[in-house]
Amino acid sequence: MITYNDSIKKIYIELTQNCNLNCRSCFRCNWKKQPVDMPENVFNRILSDETIAESIVIGGVGEPTAHPKFQEYSKRLAHENMELTSNAFMWSDETIQTMVKHYKRVIVSVDGLPQSFYAARGFEFEIMAGNVQKLIEAKKAAKTKTPVIHAMLVLSKDNIGDVRELIPLLKKTGFARFIVSNLLPQTEEDKDKINYTPYLDEKLRRFVHAWYPVASANGIPMKTPMTKFSAEHRCAFVENEAIFITADGYIAPCYRFAHDGQEFVFGRKKKVKAHYFGNILDNSLKEIWHQDDYIDFRFRNYASRYPSCIDCDYVECCDYITTSEADCRANEPSCADCLWSRELIECP
Repeated sequence: MITYNDSIKKIYIELTQNCNLNCRSCFRCNWKKQPVDMPENVFNRILSDETIAESIVIGGVGEPTAHPKFQEYSKRLAHENMELTSNAFMWSDETIQTMVKHYKRVIVSVDGLPQSFYAARGFEFEIMAGNVQKLIEAKKAAKTKTPVIHAMLVLSKDNIGDVRELIPLLKKTGFARFIVSNLLPQTEEDKDKINYTPYLDEKLRRFVHAWYPVASANGIPMKTPMTKFSAEHRCAFVENEAIFITADGYIAPCYRFAHDGQEFVFGRKKKVKAHYFGNILDNSLKEIWHQDDYIDFRFRNYASRYPSCIDCDYVECCDYITTSEADCRANEPSCADCLWSRELIECP
């Protein structure tokens, strides 16, 4: 059992909120604020913090390699277990060398076969695949097996028919693992493109079960999300003892509460309000981690002491479901509608 005297084991660092793409399903679609790059004073404060985590994930909503100091910041972090999430759109030779020298794992967004990929990402599949292969060649030249390269797909009705054919293409490109997450719609246009349901969907399950033999035959391990709503609550951020640092230094408990936005939960529009427990410019990570309100938040999640809006009898007439700010048990913020905790949405 978690005692909350434990140290932070995983730190997510959002180097930038900017991106070199404008993907239609991105959380940035609904932003009204101006995106920022992590400034030097915030990065220096992270470096000077005494917290020693088991792993660091360079990710967030923006594209990390688009930060003007990506190479410098990666080198200065110098952590033995660093992971990177990237769209693999604009990888310079210097960026590729930085990955080879400093990262253990790179997760690349791959949202379907070339036609679906272009519709979702706005650039050609071949550009992404070419950059991945350049990284593999750089690994060979350096005589190293890292970083291991994983592909991650956000599953929707637009690309569910691509997955079976995509698996051997990913293997051919050089990916070592395939991770599938479900779509969390950010726009009215996408709200009906989800494949999961509140009940058992045999058609979707047949799709998923058909993928695994193909993945096995191609020697590429595959991870898929739940195909239906699960009554079990499990927050990966809490159980992995993770913390999220935004580009401007704010401390959020997870991706979902890192920024203001909106989401559609089984078609219901919900306003998501950012929730922070402090800023690293004001307090150390350890001080923030051990604040009473943060301890209470983590314990509440670990013990599943919050309601479940999704299968509540009053969901259609309840005012609480319109925002994430509070729930009917006076929890602030509310995780009662979180699809990550139901393992429908995967965390990188």
